[in-house]
Amino acid sequence: MLRLLSFMICFSMLTAFSFAWAAVIPDEEIKKNVIEELYGDDRVDASDIRVEVNYGEVILSGEVPTYLSFTSAHSNALQVQGVTMVDNRLTVTYPADVHTPADKAIENRIENVLALNPDINIQDMEVQVRGGIVDLRGTVDAFWKKNYAQELVAPEPGVIAINNHLAIVPTRDIIDQDIAKDIVRSLEVRAAVLAEDVTVTVENGEVELTGTVPSWIAKESAYHAAEFTAGVIDVKNYLNIANIGS
Repeated sequence: MLRLLSFMICFSMLTAFSFAWAAVIPDEEIKKNVIEELYGDDRVDASDIRVEVNYGEVILSGEVPTYLSFTSAHSNALQVQGVTMVDNRLTVTYPADVHTPADKAIENRIENVLALNPDINIQDMEVQVRGGIVDLRGTVDAFWKKNYAQELVAPEPGVIAINNHLAIVPTRDIIDQDIAKDIVRSLEVRAAVLAEDVTVTVENGEVELTGTVPSWIAKESAYHAAEFTAGVIDVKNYLNIANIGS
């Protein structure tokens, strides 16, 4: 009886291990799906993009003709099931027949876009552009505004990269414990992520998210829960994604 019980336990463990292994999405399938996603997005010129996948980690390399194509390719790869992270090594090279504005003209356009947006209100704003590489400086009062400013700048013609140096200076003091509670409360009402899968740590307004979630959508949802919380000045998203099929 003891031998039979031991066999049954071993068999059950082996069966569970085999099932988990079978559920892992192979890298070749992930690669195929990433390539299809890239070619299916009209914003992305994928003709010169190379895709490599290693245990769910995607590496994008090659050239794209616009910064919008650069950011869209990154976003598309992250949406594919089984992808755990994306290393975006793409470079932006505008075609020779495309006229791109001079750096000073790009600076002026960016300054106008940011200054006229009522949601950001950047203090001491400074914009510098060198060879299409944008440096943003100044202060905002919320973490999401720093990210939003970069989103507004990204589509501008001639931009090939953005260095976002905007500092976050909250307008009121909010203790770390309150920030953590607000993030957890936001996680609890989100459909894409289970709050118990995420550990929230806050120190001096800097948030760290750890744990394992089932998909990139869940990881992104957790990030946004922290991003839009008052008092947050930075978010480090260390959540792992389980590379399993649904």
